[in-house]
Amino acid sequence: MKKMVWAGVALTAAILAGCGANTAQPSSANQTNPTTSPTQAVSNGTSNTNLSSQPESPALKSQTVTLTILPGWRLGPDGKMHDTYTDPDFTVVQGVPVTLTVYNYDGGSHTLTNSDLGLNLQAKGSTKKGVPAVTTVTFTPTKAGDFKWQCMDPCDGDNQDWAMTHEGYMQGTIHVVPFADKQYVYLTIKDGLQYASADGKLHDSFSPANFTVQQGIPVQVTVENFDTGQHSITAPDLNLNQVIQGAKRDGVPTTTTFTFTPEKAGTFHWLCTIQCDGNGWAMSHDGYMAGNITVNP
Repeated sequence: MKKMVWAGVALTAAILAGCGANTAQPSSANQTNPTTSPTQAVSNGTSNTNLSSQPESPALKSQTVTLTILPGWRLGPDGKMHDTYTDPDFTVVQGVPVTLTVYNYDGGSHTLTNSDLGLNLQAKGSTKKGVPAVTTVTFTPTKAGDFKWQCMDPCDGDNQDWAMTHEGYMQGTIHVVPFADKQYVYLTIKDGLQYASADGKLHDSFSPANFTVQQGIPVQVTVENFDTGQHSITAPDLNLNQVIQGAKRDGVPTTTTFTFTPEKAGTFHWLCTIQCDGNGWAMSHDGYMAGNITVNP
């Protein structure tokens, strides 16, 4: 009897031991490696997707700056009218090629000179009133900072070259800044500025009336208005409708700065929608109070 009891106990123990062994084996085989857990794998995948989907700011490929020379059209503290560059203090982006264009409405030649930037633009004089001489140079500013420039040619009429030695006239500053998701455009408005062969008259005009920017990068536009009347830059396809306030008096221009972002490439027409130029002729003629904005990809 005792032998049967002990045999039963032994058999029961063997069965229990066998069951334990069979249960543990699949558990060990199905264990998940902590370094590749499903939770972590999903988390890492989501993080990578977010990083790759973040849009990068487009790089500025080139920049265009246009300045205008007006003879005897900026009032000085001496109460006299002096020769001047418009927007004599202007900004460009470091390391990006600059196309610098000067529209010279003066009959005399001028320069825009800065040795640190290797810049010595020679602006030829106009040969006909209202028809500017256009000069273009290119340069690439390699270091950031403020660089003083000046005109080296004698000028400013009977004012003993006063404008050549005073900031804001025939002398100014080029601000070279690192790229910060912005490009710069400079425009001028002057009443009776530009000659039209169509009717032989001088007309109100933007200078320049056509300009180029790059797609996807905010454009900071600075406009000096020497006319006492208001004007606008209106381009519906670019959602642009900016009013430019008039000058308070002759020789004291207003400065208006605004920003827009061209989201699509192409050529977009703009015009001034505020009555100007007497009978409004310039408003309906490109190159005067109307023109084109070219947006490059």
